[in-house]
Amino acid sequence: MKRQCLTSRGITLLESGAGQACKWSVHILSGADMRQALTKTHTFTYNRSVPQKGIPVRGGENKMNSREKWKIKSCPSEQKERLANELGISQLLAGVLINRGIDTREKGEIFLNPEKFEYLDPYLLPDMRLAVDRIIEAISKKEKIVVYGDYDADGITSTSLLLMILGELGADVDYYIPNRFSEGYGLNAKALDSLADKGTQLIITVDCGVKSLDEIKEINSRLDVVVTDHHIPGDELPEAVAVVDAHRSDSRYPCPELAGVGIAFKLCQGLWQELRKEALGDRGIELVALGTVADSVPLIGENRRIVSVGLKAIEKTSIVGMKALLEVAGCSDKKITSTHVGFYLGPRINATGRLRSATIGVELLTCDDPEKAAQLAAEINSINDERKKLKDDMQLEAEEQLKNVDIDNRKVLVVVGNDWHQGVLGLLASSLETKYYRPVIVISMKDGIGKGSCRSIPGFNLYEALDRCNDVLEQFGGHEGAAGLTIREDKIDEFTNLIEAEASRQMTPEQFIPFYDLDQEISPLEVNMEMVEELERLQPCGMKNESPLFCCRGVRGAYASLIGNEQQHLRFSVVDGRKSITALAFNMAADINDISRIDTEPLDVVYEFNINEWQDTRQLQCFIKSMGTPIGDEVEVKPDRVFLKNLYIFLKECKTKGKRVTNDAEWLSVRMRLAGIHAQGEACAAGLKIFEELGLLAVDSSGTLQLVEGTGKMNLQDSPTFCRYNEL
Repeated sequence: MKRQCLTSRGITLLESGAGQACKWSVHILSGADMRQALTKTHTFTYNRSVPQKGIPVRGGENKMNSREKWKIKSCPSEQKERLANELGISQLLAGVLINRGIDTREKGEIFLNPEKFEYLDPYLLPDMRLAVDRIIEAISKKEKIVVYGDYDADGITSTSLLLMILGELGADVDYYIPNRFSEGYGLNAKALDSLADKGTQLIITVDCGVKSLDEIKEINSRLDVVVTDHHIPGDELPEAVAVVDAHRSDSRYPCPELAGVGIAFKLCQGLWQELRKEALGDRGIELVALGTVADSVPLIGENRRIVSVGLKAIEKTSIVGMKALLEVAGCSDKKITSTHVGFYLGPRINATGRLRSATIGVELLTCDDPEKAAQLAAEINSINDERKKLKDDMQLEAEEQLKNVDIDNRKVLVVVGNDWHQGVLGLLASSLETKYYRPVIVISMKDGIGKGSCRSIPGFNLYEALDRCNDVLEQFGGHEGAAGLTIREDKIDEFTNLIEAEASRQMTPEQFIPFYDLDQEISPLEVNMEMVEELERLQPCGMKNESPLFCCRGVRGAYASLIGNEQQHLRFSVVDGRKSITALAFNMAADINDISRIDTEPLDVVYEFNINEWQDTRQLQCFIKSMGTPIGDEVEVKPDRVFLKNLYIFLKECKTKGKRVTNDAEWLSVRMRLAGIHAQGEACAAGLKIFEELGLLAVDSSGTLQLVEGTGKMNLQDSPTFCRYNEL
């Protein structure tokens, strides 16, 4: 008996004999033989450009070979049936709700009807009474009030909201937002002194202040400070008149996930109720929804009510600046969703603080003159275009740098650019993290000092990691998923090694496998328009209430074509001989041949549903997120002949492509699984040991595996490890 397995480079591993007395030999094919062999070759691929859930790969990556886990949520059919009957909904929607923790009739009615959800009492927030009383005193005494905001969309909308409401309440109010580059985040001591010199008597912070202990203590003798913030306080609170923050340890507020603009909104509710003796209602709710979605806070609880009402208010807004923003973003006369806010409106407002001054954003959102608003919106649109180009140019530089990095064996990616724009570092870090599924640290170096922005993946606590690297950092701050740092140029190499070791300490190799969280395994052809329309009741979607994501194995595709300005997208039909549904796959143009061929294999797809509305027609379609065969959970693999053959082929292909393989069996197992090969850490360790015993493999001083050429024929039974595992 003779079996053979071929790689695309013509390496043949022949297994001859039968039963236990099996011998292997390694041969190189001739040119003619190789050409013939390639027609039957299956190449194992390792595509690192794999997205997290719901995030498309940019840059036209070929996603057919992407590899990720499918984590399919499940709930008992009886539970789905019960909830469906109680709420009068389909079992499909009931299952999606249960996956989100909405498992009772009461929870379901509140979740599915967020606009009926009453706003929570603002006085449930700690120090709200103190804050309201001090501001009312300032208004009655005609004191000078300054709203001190942050330079992102949350801070800009918070500032704009307070200016609007305080103005209507008769306050003498102005605002101040620090410059990202010269003053940095939070309260700035020099700025506070300057404001006091100009006669300011009360500062109201929005989206900042809870950690500005020294700055507030220093200015206390000159003016009063009311802090409203949504960030997690430290062990000590600032010595302010009031600190309104739902994350305080003594807070009992039912929705601690409010954005900064949400906290500002609660303050406005309290003030309006006291001074006007009526509820604030939904005044300014457009601004609150914009800031809430842009800041990516969980869209649950009160946030869900805010955004649900706010999105409808944006469509019909009377805010002149909001109308101008909708126009330049191409969102006028559209049904506004959280997607429009997250991808079109929010980034434009954020761009002002990233590249210029956040005051431009406040000027727009508080502008009453349509002509002036149109000019400001056009300027903001231009800034946003500049932001996109800057990010793309920086990413090209970063990608060139990564060509010289052993990404296959790196757990954290660190890239350093010369004078990269600091306002775009976070966007670049997020983009690289999405593409490579690694924690990423992007550093801009100038005059020997680097400013860095960091983004993480699930399982790696950035703040904890940076804290353990504190000795080589000038300063750092942030949280588990995102952080910033300052570092000297001569410390970067040491920092890179320390953060890499920290990733090895915190994470297992298994955690570096990308994954999709999926609501259900169901064919797109099993779902009708009514069911998808019902799923729209989940809106607004966002963090902790993501758009429902489904999967299906063995899908048949047909009638593929390219679409888009640069023919970068793919459209095809999912068919079963009786029915069909249109599928769109963004940035997957390279996969068209895999769908168009007559002999194409069925596809394993991850997708979400969408209703396309055009010229008074509605058509059901699905957005394809992935067409790669999913990686299963790790299972026991025996180091038998089949596995050893696959291991050898993988090592040989890595050598041919110049990809380094280290003597780390668990990491090797993950790399093989990403390449579509069944593997397990123990089996890899045994396989490497077997190859060493046979003289086929050596490990150099750096821990790199080296295949030994010219070994000739070998008998597996010459390896004690092989005999032990295979009971020979």
